[in-house]
Amino acid sequence: MFTRPSSDDLLEGCIISLQNDILPNLANEHAQVCAVMMQALLQCVRQRLPVEQQIMAAEHNQMTALFREIGPLATGESEAAARLRERASTCGSHDDLPVPPAFDDVVTRYRDLSQALVETMDDLDTLLGEGDVHAQEALQRVRTYLGARTATDFGTLVVGAGMAGRG
Repeated sequence: MFTRPSSDDLLEGCIISLQNDILPNLANEHAQVCAVMMQALLQCVRQRLPVEQQIMAAEHNQMTALFREIGPLATGESEAAARLRERASTCGSHDDLPVPPAFDDVVTRYRDLSQALVETMDDLDTLLGEGDVHAQEALQRVRTYLGARTATDFGTLVVGAGMAGRG
């Protein structure tokens, strides 16, 4: 996974491109307003991405606890009370989700490990040159990991027939 440019960097680039490349060429006031609204939506995504999974997991846990609390309170004989008890039984039975770590912490750890992998490749190259008998096996394991990592990168970054770019 690439961390530079980050998803935030890519979204910021879209916002800047809309400002510098698209807006100056829009003569229609409606089109200009649409472009500014697109910028605002992209900015909302930028702000939401780093915390979205944490918020969703925390709210999941809060909602399941809420269903467990209100189920016993539906003591009536009506169909609505029965539906509420059923919903409380099913929705309140979900296990709590672990709340993911902060996005910035994950990115920092990921970058540290990625840099350590680069340094490991350098050390393995040195060890191979020195004739270390286990370095080839270690290098093969690193290559296997990097092959899978590269396949994931290509699978998530391709747009249509190829990468879109400025030229």
